[in-house]
Amino acid sequence: MLLEQLVSYANKLERLGKELPFMYQELPVKWLIYLDSDGAFQRFEMTSNGLEGKKNTGKRYAMPHLSRQGAKAKLLCDDGPYVLGIAREKDDVSKVPYKHELFKQELHDCYAVTQLPAVKAILEFLETLATDPVTPPEGFIASESLTFVVGGQMPINDPAVKAYWASKFSSNEDDDDSSSTDSGSKDKPALAECLISGEWGPVMRIEPIKIKGGGIPNGQASGMNIVSTDKDAFGSYGLKSVSSAPIQLPLAVKYANALNTLLRDSLTHLRVGPAVYAFWTKDGEVPPVSALLRNPNELLNQHRLETFAKLRAGSSIQANLSITSDPEQIKNLISSAFTGREAGSLKSDEFYAACFSASGSRVVLRDHLTSTIERTGEYLSRYFATQTLIDTEPMGVFELSASLYRDANKELTASAVAALLENALKGTPLPHSYLIRLASRNRAEQRITKPRAVLTRMTLISIRRIQMDELRALQTDHASVGYQLGRLMAALESLQYAALGKLNSTVVDRFYGALSSTPIVAYSRLMAGARNHVSKLGKESSGAAVREEQRLQQIHSRITQIPARLDLEEQALFSLGYYHEKADRFAQIQAAKDLKAANIGANQ
Repeated sequence: MLLEQLVSYANKLERLGKELPFMYQELPVKWLIYLDSDGAFQRFEMTSNGLEGKKNTGKRYAMPHLSRQGAKAKLLCDDGPYVLGIAREKDDVSKVPYKHELFKQELHDCYAVTQLPAVKAILEFLETLATDPVTPPEGFIASESLTFVVGGQMPINDPAVKAYWASKFSSNEDDDDSSSTDSGSKDKPALAECLISGEWGPVMRIEPIKIKGGGIPNGQASGMNIVSTDKDAFGSYGLKSVSSAPIQLPLAVKYANALNTLLRDSLTHLRVGPAVYAFWTKDGEVPPVSALLRNPNELLNQHRLETFAKLRAGSSIQANLSITSDPEQIKNLISSAFTGREAGSLKSDEFYAACFSASGSRVVLRDHLTSTIERTGEYLSRYFATQTLIDTEPMGVFELSASLYRDANKELTASAVAALLENALKGTPLPHSYLIRLASRNRAEQRITKPRAVLTRMTLISIRRIQMDELRALQTDHASVGYQLGRLMAALESLQYAALGKLNSTVVDRFYGALSSTPIVAYSRLMAGARNHVSKLGKESSGAAVREEQRLQQIHSRITQIPARLDLEEQALFSLGYYHEKADRFAQIQAAKDLKAANIGANQ
């Protein structure tokens, strides 16, 4: 189904005039060789993708392409050994002349069919290289691609060239990239029922277009295969290689080019750690899923500004122009930004998403979604609504998933990313393993970061431990003993600071891990220390001591028994209790400062 959906997307691009010609692929070309109409050399010109240094791989062009196994020449555009007969680093120099001859032979075949003067001019130029070689420009690397500009025009764009290159592969008989036999010989193509079209006919032997490694994190630079087999155990019905999963060559070109297109456009893909998600639709425009998941606040702020502009212009649109902790307001804003108020007729359009990672030369499909724009928008709205925590604005996927690891750049896994995206796009519950990682990171750092607090609440809602309206902020009467012990930890930290000031080792540094997992072990020692801190604070400020003691008493009134052990869910609630109590303390302190500043201003 995935390949069929990608082929459908390729057909949509073709209707929009964006589909690549058959057996063409968009790839970087670093050098242009300028010739006059008679084939006389003029100059080299380096192209640029706008980046500097090694990141400048050249401008991208749609060019004739094929998958190479051994020496094979592409048409009109290739690297130094094929185009100029110049060896790459570590090349077997003895094989370079043969590659150059293959490139010239391909041009001879093209000219024999097309009779294009530009192709003849290139042949004239190549024939002169043996006696009058050109000197490559400074910075030239033989592994980089080159193509030609003849009389101001690029022959790779000529319709006759495109037709010739397509005809070379359309029969599935001319090139062994596209042919196969039941016995594995190359005399005639294998015949089978195509898995995509259902039609009987010749099928490919290997995939003609690879998925470029730059599109999938950690992918093989030379490209990867979606469909491939390298062992007899993976075959079936006596068919070799990918003939065991028979697909017609034109359709294989379509699905590969479609996926490469999705993975190039920032609007249709999202890279997070070692995984990448691609998004597309059957008919209409692709909604801004990628932007929402990558940096939701940027898109939502833009949407609020657009809505505000419409309101000022007299529109009847009603919208809340700020993000608050109300999930319903979040839901309405996300839904409006996702589907658009003018796109009601497209809400039923099919929406597709697929998650990929790399394994050597192979593409790994980790998740695949078929839904509608409207349903996906509803899941996304709920996903962001579960993030509401003490007026916290929505967070991006990387920020959330990275909070599970000490060093996300090295440790983040594709499965962790996929689990979060599955929750966002189809409401799949977040894994219980998230709670293990969150608790581990909290104990290791003796603190709860905002992303970890948000992801903790999201997971607890996802597994139905708490409801959507629970624990967005401090909830003093919550029944969870873990939550109340977390509040107690924060209160004891505040009391210690009030009594002793800043210390190198705080009560949290020493006891967070024990109180959050085996509270009965640490409780008595903590309360003995608390009594000493209240006594010391009372000598300096009896009012402050009373307030701290009342806070402790209020928390203790909600704890009926100190358990020997807290399970994972209670440890998660412990972290939320700690986070909420600290946030409430900071809010009170800030409110007191603001009131004091206001009173001073009023008296001046």
